[in-house]
Amino acid sequence: MAIISTKGSYGLTAIVILAKEEDNKLLQIKDIAAKGDIPQNYLEQILVLLKKSGLVESVRGANGGYKLSRDANSIMVFEVLNSLECCLAQTENKSNNNMLEAFWEDTQDKVKKIFLITVQELVEFLEKDSSNLTYQI
Repeated sequence: MAIISTKGSYGLTAIVILAKEEDNKLLQIKDIAAKGDIPQNYLEQILVLLKKSGLVESVRGANGGYKLSRDANSIMVFEVLNSLECCLAQTENKSNNNMLEAFWEDTQDKVKKIFLITVQELVEFLEKDSSNLTYQI
């Protein structure tokens, strides 16, 4: 069943932070970590996985950092989570009984559909949701 670990949650947070950067500007790990409240050492490991998956690029040097490798409209949330989580939409039939096989396949399809939105759509959802907040003192 799909259970999103801290790795998946932090990775998706980092992708959203990078997606919000204007002109796909490079961000250093320390800045991403601070904005996302992500432990920097853990974020380094996550960004390596995201880079191997082709979702982010890195530039070395004093002015280096990370950026999305593609437009946020072409990166699916499912891609991000699947690159960090083992078998995101996989369910295992732990018994030899195939009676529930159709149910498990349907469940896999539904889990995958939940995450088949673009990173840009997620950013817009989060911005819309935060604009609905009101503060009172």
